[in-house]
Amino acid sequence: MLLLALSDAHIPERAIDLPHKFKKLIGVPNKIEQVVLLGNCTKSYSFVKFVEHISSNIVVVRGEFDSKSLPSTKNAREEIPLSTIIKQGNFTIGCCNGYTVVPKSDPLALLTLARQLDVDIILWGGTHNVEAYTLEGKFFINPGTCTGAFSTDWPPSQDPEAEPDKKTDETGSFADAEPASAAAAAAAAVDETNEAETESDDEADTQSVSSFCLLDIQGSTCTLYIYTLVEGEVKVDKVVYNKS
Repeated sequence: MLLLALSDAHIPERAIDLPHKFKKLIGVPNKIEQVVLLGNCTKSYSFVKFVEHISSNIVVVRGEFDSKSLPSTKNAREEIPLSTIIKQGNFTIGCCNGYTVVPKSDPLALLTLARQLDVDIILWGGTHNVEAYTLEGKFFINPGTCTGAFSTDWPPSQDPEAEPDKKTDETGSFADAEPASAAAAAAAAVDETNEAETESDDEADTQSVSSFCLLDIQGSTCTLYIYTLVEGEVKVDKVVYNKS
């Protein structure tokens, strides 16, 4: 099954809409079984409706800039939780926004959360930086910001720990392409963008690379595709995680 992870849209405050190339890729009905919104994605009614068009199976967790309920008639009275757990294949997946993790996005803090929730995979957002790594047999995934919205956080420090090997390439569609580009290239693009935006001491905000993640879960194997928009071109990273 295919699970789409989106985070930090920040529409309309920091972005107008998803990139057109992203909308074309993921806006095909009946291709993606489940969508997870990892915070800061609920202020725009049109964005939520677009996500509902992708899949009727939507899981939402609340970010620090979200309302407590969805701007939609569907489940309008249901309060958005800070974290939740879903199950797909042989995996148990924990979902949260990064602002609930202290220190924010710290690998050991995320590992502690994964143990507390008793999950195999942690999906989290809030940093606007795409990440994917394994730690003590668990898989940690941050899809970054799907709109490229700027971040008001300090630029992240470099953490070289536990990054898998990858290659670089381009693709036109998640449905029929063989993604084989590198998360290392995407991470490097994110770092270069953050450095360029923070060269001036007077500039506090940082521009981010637009990105999202697609998880293909088959039994005990999770194939992760990381989509990034770099210089107007969609690039894809592929990482395979097997549950031990």
